[in-house]
Amino acid sequence: MWNFKGERNIEKKFMDYHMMSINEPEFTNTQVYAHRPRELQGNGNYPLIDLDYTVDQENLFERILGTRYSAREPFKAKVKVDRKLMAQFAQLAMIGGDRESRTYPSGGAQYYVNIYFLFNEQLVDIDLIEQGNIMRLNSDTQKLLVKQYQPWNEISNVFIQKYLANTAQFAIALSCDMSEISGKYTDISYKLVQQEAGHIGQNIQLVANYLGLESVPLGGFYDIELSRLLRDNQTSLYAFLLG
Repeated sequence: MWNFKGERNIEKKFMDYHMMSINEPEFTNTQVYAHRPRELQGNGNYPLIDLDYTVDQENLFERILGTRYSAREPFKAKVKVDRKLMAQFAQLAMIGGDRESRTYPSGGAQYYVNIYFLFNEQLVDIDLIEQGNIMRLNSDTQKLLVKQYQPWNEISNVFIQKYLANTAQFAIALSCDMSEISGKYTDISYKLVQQEAGHIGQNIQLVANYLGLESVPLGGFYDIELSRLLRDNQTSLYAFLLG
């Protein structure tokens, strides 16, 4: 069904494919997903090699890996979110200082995934958001581009988990311009940007934990509404709440 070969308007195919799995407000009340406890895998009759290992709590990296988790309760805002924290966060999770490549892999180093920060003006340092609270990261120039201002009570409406959205200090949205992603890899470009978003997401959660922030990766957001909020002809791929 999703054979992209021979298509001249590949980005339309990407968009059609993407639209098959989005959330829309009118459908969320009718979407009922019954909880299914995960069935633990057995070992069958295979020969076994024991991988028992105790995390080294004295090793910072191992401790962070061992304590990373997704937030389930309202955020407690234990950390002050200001320009200094955002600089450290963006450098460690995304930019990578003056190195040629960024801190996450990208197909052919094309970096098609765009990274937006959306700040809760009530819970972050006022100096950070005095020019606006929706910003796009430019990793090449190592700057946040202040795009616009929207009150958090409007931004939070794009997220389904209200108790998390209402207490978050900021959100991160990963997106792409569908009309640009087919330039090099044509039919596999959509798959590659999804993989890239996953790589960035792992960094977001690990660096957040290192900096004392709670985080949660979300499938529960309204895709079209978030894309409209970002503007710039963006199609939202993935979102995170942090606090």
